[in-house]
Amino acid sequence: MKALFQLLLIVGSFFAIWFALSKIDFTGRYELDTLSEKNEKKLGSLIWEAIESSEEVIRKDSVNYIVETITERICKENKIDYKKVKVHVIDKDEVNAFTLPDRHLVVYKGLITYSKSPEEVAGVIAHELAHMELNHVMKKLIKEVGLSMLFAITGGNGSFEILTEVGKTLSGTAFDREQEREADMKAIDLMAQAEIDPVHLANFLFRLSANDSDFSDELELISTHPGSKERAAQILTEIKDKKITPKLFDFGDWELIRDPEWQGY
Repeated sequence: MKALFQLLLIVGSFFAIWFALSKIDFTGRYELDTLSEKNEKKLGSLIWEAIESSEEVIRKDSVNYIVETITERICKENKIDYKKVKVHVIDKDEVNAFTLPDRHLVVYKGLITYSKSPEEVAGVIAHELAHMELNHVMKKLIKEVGLSMLFAITGGNGSFEILTEVGKTLSGTAFDREQEREADMKAIDLMAQAEIDPVHLANFLFRLSANDSDFSDELELISTHPGSKERAAQILTEIKDKKITPKLFDFGDWELIRDPEWQGY
């Protein structure tokens, strides 16, 4: 009986240790360390150059000012180095925003025209900055593209077509559910620290889910960020006891600003 008990104890200990070790992402950590900061910087530049050459980038100061001002405030209040964030606005109607390696932030004009307030834009930007801060971008690329391909690209062996496809991976496919949840929770903290009420992010996500059936072709975030209604509910639950004194953005008449004719597209 004693021998049987000892055997069960050994077997139980083995599986407990195996389970604990299985939760540690040894490969991911090694791969992230292997892909150096220099390679990540080059990768970000190459992908952005491919996107820039195939899309119409908005240069209008009034539009860029909105996105840059929102981004700078969130960064400044959270001690994130804003000078290292590269902000780009693209003339596309899809409601979308995404990040590239080396802290490139890409926002589509459709996000601005769809948002009911600059605070909703801020919610999405905070979410993307959270992905940056949590290093989700490189983890996603290593998982979906592969380390050897990323090394080949940074070594000068990536064609325009390959770079375009890598860009589509970041702009048109979702992070996994856990990464989205982590980014939402981080975005709440970033917004609260910048005196922006996170309820605006919840409102934005809930409206996306409500409009899914009517505007699915235009609302790119629905396909790239699934579970919008669930995420909105989680955000509301998380912030219900938070004390936030919001400081609204002052860009003038938002309804006028988000009018494509006024923006001169």
